[in-house]
Amino acid sequence: MTSVHLCGLHKSFGDQVVLDNLDLAAESGSYVVLLGPSGCGKTTTLRMIAGLDHPGSGQVLMAGVDVSKVPPRKRDVSMVFQNDGLYPHLNVEQMIRLAIRGRCPASEVDSRFSEAVSMTGIAKLLRKTPRQLSGGELRRAAIASAVARQTAVRLLDEPLAALDVTVRQQLQNDLLQWHRAVPGTTIHVTHDGSEAMRVADQIAVMSGGRIMQIGKPDMVYEEPQTIAVANSIGTPTMNWLEAEVVDGVVQIDRAGLTAGGTLRVGTRDETVAVGVRPTAFLVSECVEQKFDMPCLDFRPKVRDCRTVEDSLEVAFSLNDWLFTAVFDRSAQRYLPSVGGTLPLRVPASRVHVFSRLTGQRLREHDVG
Repeated sequence: MTSVHLCGLHKSFGDQVVLDNLDLAAESGSYVVLLGPSGCGKTTTLRMIAGLDHPGSGQVLMAGVDVSKVPPRKRDVSMVFQNDGLYPHLNVEQMIRLAIRGRCPASEVDSRFSEAVSMTGIAKLLRKTPRQLSGGELRRAAIASAVARQTAVRLLDEPLAALDVTVRQQLQNDLLQWHRAVPGTTIHVTHDGSEAMRVADQIAVMSGGRIMQIGKPDMVYEEPQTIAVANSIGTPTMNWLEAEVVDGVVQIDRAGLTAGGTLRVGTRDETVAVGVRPTAFLVSECVEQKFDMPCLDFRPKVRDCRTVEDSLEVAFSLNDWLFTAVFDRSAQRYLPSVGGTLPLRVPASRVHVFSRLTGQRLREHDVG
């Protein structure tokens, strides 16, 4: 297996800066997801690793060796493109065998081919050409070609985009099976935070050609370091409330929230964004009486309620604050009709406070 380290990559197209001093460490055998909106530099980063684009400055290291000037064919890398790139005149079997040709001894071709077909479940598609395949089948065929090549580094550019939910979930499982069964380092690009949470060992959130934060999925979700990172992950997205800080105290009482103490942050006077994940809200009646964790308490009005699989998504309003909370369906018995109020609380440890000026997380916030 091979590690991939990107060191100070910079890339411009004319006056447009696409990568801005980007650093990334994907350790050997890891599954890293690059997460971010269109135009943030995700695909360009993959192309740098593959050797299809070259950095204006910086290095691409594989297993500690600088490969920045090594041509693509001499890098031990395979890539699944967003648009698949299948040859229209070849059937699936011919395409897979072409991907293997020259990359292993002739005696291994049949075994590699059979393993790739079995792993991706495409035996019934082998005689079909691309125009005879559905979107999900096209993606499976492209993944099978990458599986057959057995490279040390696998690059996936939006491999699950534009697929229906069932096919997308099946392919997520297939990608994880491939990653776990065949040793290698996988780097996967997506704009879908839920997809990133499901498949990644590490999520690297990109914005403006840089890595804003990298870490395990639960850490990125629970401890976002910037507003941009907080907004990139989680469905429904983070709820936001604007407040002022005076002498280090967040003035949340103006919004109708109260606290069993004072919400403090490591800054004195500025405007802040207070973020709360939809899953952080608790129905007060559901909380044990001995619940002694510092928290925020408030009584908002119910605006709407939807059942989404095993959860309840409830829209609330509190003065001018509109927000969404997600509960287990067992909370249904506590919900009033639309227009009624419901006492809620949020543990202080699950309240996120960010500077409006810099977008950065403000540390040392607590209730006390």
